[in-house]
Amino acid sequence: MVDALPTALSCDLLYLALPGSRPVVRAVLRGAPVPEGERAALAEALGSEAGADGPRIVPGAGELWCIEAAVPLGAETGRLLAGRGAPLDPATDRVLIRSAANLVGTTLENARVLDAAGRKDEFLAILGHELRNPLAPIATAVELLARHPAAAREQQVIERHLRHLSRLVDDLLDISRVTRGHVELRSEHVSLTSVLERAVEIAAPLVSRHRHALHLQGSEGIFLQGDPVRLAQVFSNLLVNAAKFTPPGGQLDVEVERRADRVRVTVRDTGRGIARDQLARIFEPFVQAHGERDALSGGLGLGLAIVKNLVVRHGGSIAAHSDGPGRGAAFSVELPTVAPPVDSAAIARPQAPGARAGIRVLVVDDNTDVAELLSEALQIEGFETAVEHDAIAAIERWRSFAPHAAVLDVGLPELDGYELARKLRAEHGAVPTLIAATGYGQRKDRLRAADAGFDCHFVKPVSVRDLVRVLDQRVVNSSAPA
Repeated sequence: MVDALPTALSCDLLYLALPGSRPVVRAVLRGAPVPEGERAALAEALGSEAGADGPRIVPGAGELWCIEAAVPLGAETGRLLAGRGAPLDPATDRVLIRSAANLVGTTLENARVLDAAGRKDEFLAILGHELRNPLAPIATAVELLARHPAAAREQQVIERHLRHLSRLVDDLLDISRVTRGHVELRSEHVSLTSVLERAVEIAAPLVSRHRHALHLQGSEGIFLQGDPVRLAQVFSNLLVNAAKFTPPGGQLDVEVERRADRVRVTVRDTGRGIARDQLARIFEPFVQAHGERDALSGGLGLGLAIVKNLVVRHGGSIAAHSDGPGRGAAFSVELPTVAPPVDSAAIARPQAPGARAGIRVLVVDDNTDVAELLSEALQIEGFETAVEHDAIAAIERWRSFAPHAAVLDVGLPELDGYELARKLRAEHGAVPTLIAATGYGQRKDRLRAADAGFDCHFVKPVSVRDLVRVLDQRVVNSSAPA
């Protein structure tokens, strides 16, 4: 940007001095760069105020007539000085220099903002990665815990909340995506019963604290196509709001009304109610029906706006009703339903552990807990495994273990997982299945994994069930053990 200004201004020299930094010189005599050895002398010669009349001697440029203007940089100012080998017009050229200084200031300020935004995104990505790392062994341990029937209830509770926490970490990586409503939805065949049970479980602590009575109407046999975590978020948000704005000892009801190809779920309370003039705006961002109470409760008036966004993106609608202050409120969500799933016996069964005998999988992760637990889980599923904790050791182990597939953490020390994948591809070709396991889950991270030679990209915590499904598809069903 600065380099282009001399031509536009017909200048022989531009001198830009920024607060707290060394001067930046970009053009002298028909745009030629200032030699490194002359910059100090030039900066010293231009360090004082430029004279209004007459030329000044500039090292390497001879006599130049100069005009300068202030460069606005937030609360500070810089200095832009333009020089020419002929006299400058004090009116026209001064206006041009001032315009150029404003342009430089605006551009530099925008660059500063973009740089700050870039650092924010980088920070969130690193933070998300660091949060995912401890989630990974927890997730694998939960899947191993599922094999013990005595702990089934505890395992289910931990798994539900772990999945919810994992999705929150996903959102943290791109907060602007969330605020714009650009949250990625995962489409699954899900029962309404499981969605409402998860919502009730999330809201249960607040409901219990306020000593409310909660009645949940039966929803068996109703199925939806959507994101189970986000659908649970919709109803848990409505339940939490109902519990929050209902006096202690109130009544909360979740009513389910079946229709031809839709279902209406109504969350009804006996709480403070909503004024009629507020009902029309209740789903707008930052609108609070009870401003002073929401502020005390830490609300920003975004919850219902997010709920509406999620409902609409699932092909549904939401409406609020209240007979007025003190007379309770009801929020009705309508969603399209889908046919019940076919009998599980008709669904393609996963491979029996015996079919995986002889299939070797190398697990590489510098987190010992992650690597060992994942290896144990794969062994239980019938795979033969080996574990390494750095890239160099993984390359050596590959030559002796000859795995059919590898699960590689991309955040390895010294040589990262991307470079490791490239080396393995160069040495062993395209046949082995390489699976990336990483705390980074943005689109650019998936593209980077594909460019490095990975076949699949899993975001931590890696689901053992999903990992086994990929191994079955890509290895067990497509290649015989060596």
